[in-house]
Amino acid sequence: MTAPGGRQRPAGIGLREMARGWRWASRPPVPASARPYQPAPRGREFPTAWARTPAMRAARVAALELGMRPMLDANLSLSVAGLDALEGLRTPAVFVSNHSSHLDAPLLLCALPRDIRDHTAVAAAADYFFDSWWRGLGTAFLFATVPIERRGGAPSSAPADLLAAGWNLVIFPEGTRTKDGQLARFRFGAAHLAITCGVPVVPVGIRGGFAAMPRGRAWTVPGRPGVSVRFGRPLYPADSDLRSFTGRIFAEVSRLIDEDATSWWDSLRAARERPAVPARAARAARKAHWRQVWEATEPVGTAGVVSPWQAAARRGSAGVTGRSGSQGLTAATGAAREAQRESREPDGSGGAGGTDVGGAGAAGDATGTSTPVG
Repeated sequence: MTAPGGRQRPAGIGLREMARGWRWASRPPVPASARPYQPAPRGREFPTAWARTPAMRAARVAALELGMRPMLDANLSLSVAGLDALEGLRTPAVFVSNHSSHLDAPLLLCALPRDIRDHTAVAAAADYFFDSWWRGLGTAFLFATVPIERRGGAPSSAPADLLAAGWNLVIFPEGTRTKDGQLARFRFGAAHLAITCGVPVVPVGIRGGFAAMPRGRAWTVPGRPGVSVRFGRPLYPADSDLRSFTGRIFAEVSRLIDEDATSWWDSLRAARERPAVPARAARAARKAHWRQVWEATEPVGTAGVVSPWQAAARRGSAGVTGRSGSQGLTAATGAAREAQRESREPDGSGGAGGTDVGGAGAAGDATGTSTPVG
């Protein structure tokens, strides 16, 4: 065999030709369309029962309280609300939360009271957290996770067995972390478990997780961003309708997030205007992706800081915003008197109509509440 340049090369196959002809991928050479039919192999469930033994539970308490919680407090400004809703919780429950970050599971577990957290397991994606032994061992130890198959197949009986054994279960019904910080459509798994097992659903709203650690980051952003966890009242299924119960869960989680951003009363008004479940056909009418990400990254705990658009809207509706105490009350009173004085001028409109004294006499404080002026 003659090599380029006229040199003689020994006969045979060299390393370069061997590397080119080697099938580096794990796929077989026969395409799937030409292979005979074979039933899909049933997935082998990762064993996690050892993580719920008394010894592992004691070790997990030490890891969460001495390791995870101080680490979260050092990197986040965590606030917890709504724990009074869990005081009457006697039976096992399904905790349903929005999923915006890898921080959601440790945040929710660290926010729970000790007596509830000791018997709480987290449902995790089998194709993500249990694709390798080291990741499966770590998540099973820290969060007492139970693998859930997201890609279909035979449903696992582990969640129902855990509820029957008295364990609480944390489920993120969106199935994956959000890409823009907004709530996605809930799947029916949590409602199905609650109906079939006869347990309540505790809605949980987590706000600030997307801004603190969005997809693609290995840890939180610097500056100790604020994150809040808010628990709601337990929801009990009224009948066996999965779709309606999933809609109730979705509406309550959305309301809890709105309540943390605004107030309880404003969240109730927003809940009446919001559809129960986001329809797929209505997704085209949503806001732009950049606008959704921008709204989802608003810092938690800055209710007094409003955007220019919100400030203009409040000035148009209430007349005076951003003042509190006696200063705001005086300004609102002055605005009301000025409106009354303008209505009495002889401009053909008379002195009784055309003046909204109640709208001009409401002074907004820093929290968004209004003080009526008599």
